[in-house]
Amino acid sequence: MWFFASTVAALTVMAPIFAVHNRLDKSLPAAGQTVGSPKEIRLWFTEKVQPALSRITLTTADSGNVAIGNPRATDDPKSIAVDVAGPLSPGKYTVSWRTAGDDGHAVRGRFSFSVAP
Repeated sequence: MWFFASTVAALTVMAPIFAVHNRLDKSLPAAGQTVGSPKEIRLWFTEKVQPALSRITLTTADSGNVAIGNPRATDDPKSIAVDVAGPLSPGKYTVSWRTAGDDGHAVRGRFSFSVAP
């Protein structure tokens, strides 16, 4: 019984440590959203992000790369954005991202959105 109680106590104390990794909070366009051709892709995270340590790529449904700018700072320190080089054709696109939070751990993810005809 003491083992169970000490394990629960340890996990309760350590829970904030496990929760500190940066994660994507929201995006524009939003995951699953159908939009007109965006001029910018913007990502908001749960912690401050460093544009120099971040990477964003945009690919088509057939895995073709789409020209976008480098990640840049925005008016919100928890947000980064990239410019889309030109109009996107109708179809599904995937945004892949990688960044690091205040703890220095790299985190990554991806989501898709569609461009309406």
